[in-house]
Amino acid sequence: MWDKREHATYIVSNLCFDPRVLGEWLVRIRRRDVTLPVHVGIAGPVQRAKLLAMATKIGVGESTRFLTKHASWFVRFAAPGGYAPERLLSRTEEALTAPSAGVAGLHLFTFNQIAETERWRCAVLDRLGG
Repeated sequence: MWDKREHATYIVSNLCFDPRVLGEWLVRIRRRDVTLPVHVGIAGPVQRAKLLAMATKIGVGESTRFLTKHASWFVRFAAPGGYAPERLLSRTEEALTAPSAGVAGLHLFTFNQIAETERWRCAVLDRLGG
């Protein structure tokens, strides 16, 4: 990001499942004087097996290490109701909405489940009154 900052107009983060890691990353890039707006990358409502397979393939380092180090979290992830983008967003709300974070929006990784992701996105916006 540092080398590209002069040429880019925004940043899209990698996929992350850990609210703490995401919040710390936002603070870290701002401390490095990277001022570009950030679109935080999150997985949409994707089937768990597909999500885990994709996370491993694309090298989601911090989040994958988190899964292997926190077996109880992994069990919850794999249980019925497992990953839900709403839970991740609610757990990262403070970090994402801090003015200093410079979060301009979200980037939803659909993993080719576009229709499902769009239905989810519209339902969330309806619930929020937007």
